[in-house]
Amino acid sequence: MLAITSKNKICTSKNKTWAAWKNKICIPALVLLLSGCGLTQAVTDGTVSATKSLFYKQIKVLHLDFTAREALNTDEHEANSSSEPVMVRAYQLRDDKTFLKTVYQQLASDGEAALKDDLLASRSVVVKPGGAVTLDMPMEKETQFVAVVALFRHPDMVKDHWRLILTLDDLHPDKPRTLELGNNSLILRAETK
Repeated sequence: MLAITSKNKICTSKNKTWAAWKNKICIPALVLLLSGCGLTQAVTDGTVSATKSLFYKQIKVLHLDFTAREALNTDEHEANSSSEPVMVRAYQLRDDKTFLKTVYQQLASDGEAALKDDLLASRSVVVKPGGAVTLDMPMEKETQFVAVVALFRHPDMVKDHWRLILTLDDLHPDKPRTLELGNNSLILRAETK
């Protein structure tokens, strides 16, 4: 019986040795495997980030230049109507559906309230006849559309030349897009190469 007891002690001793050795090997191996998963994710995220920066233009600042003709914001109902400055508003939007449904009067009185569900940022500038104004504002990450509204005295409601929508493809990360204000119209100039 003594031999069996000592034999059991030896077996128990071997089990303890094996358990200690197993903990020394298995736990670090498990840690390496799990950290490898995190490493793989980090490498994947880095690759996606590098791909986006190389192949997709990232616009961090919205650059818009507004130029105005001498005949700006005139009253077509008056003979010899004088030109007047125009307030122009730029809205950064998640979606353009609400903007396209919104009428001039809503945007003129309280555009931010009318666009509140899609609005990320907005800025206003005043453009004088024959003048030029530059608008630079940080581009919000969620922005998908930039809506521009010119608040003319008598906007052309039929042709809708008082507003326009720019997609991210219409914008350039470094060069400004030029918008020209004429009598009662807002036009996006073609890009110069």
